[in-house]
Amino acid sequence: MYHYTESGLKNVYLRDGYNTIEIDGEEAVSIHDLAGLHKVISQSIIRKSPSLSGDEIRFLRKEMNLTQSLFASIISVSEDTVRGWENGRTSVTGPADKLIRGVYVDHFDGDGGLRQIIEDMARLNNEIAEDMHDMNFEEGVNGMWEEAA
Repeated sequence: MYHYTESGLKNVYLRDGYNTIEIDGEEAVSIHDLAGLHKVISQSIIRKSPSLSGDEIRFLRKEMNLTQSLFASIISVSEDTVRGWENGRTSVTGPADKLIRGVYVDHFDGDGGLRQIIEDMARLNNEIAEDMHDMNFEEGVNGMWEEAA
């Protein structure tokens, strides 16, 4: 059995599907259909019930080929939050855990609709927040201050 630590996950073992070869006197492992293996690992992570670990979040993010910054913007958290999850300093919350799983499934098995909805919501929230900061007032006809239309 091969302990596949190169995945970045501590609990992945391969019973078969690999060859051990010798290169320049050192033993190396060649895994059959690495992309297929990673897809099955990802699906197993998505289906498990406990909260995602930092290593699992990193694995899923890398499978989607996303930087921490882009991943953070997609799920509407800070890059520091993603970094904290991946380094094990903080735990992912229930809603974020579900969102990460949904984004992954949508990325590979969906039409990208969930990601588009999330990005549209973030954009709208930013626009609303900007509008909330700009408050305009004017002196009304009766000499009293009022909010400008």
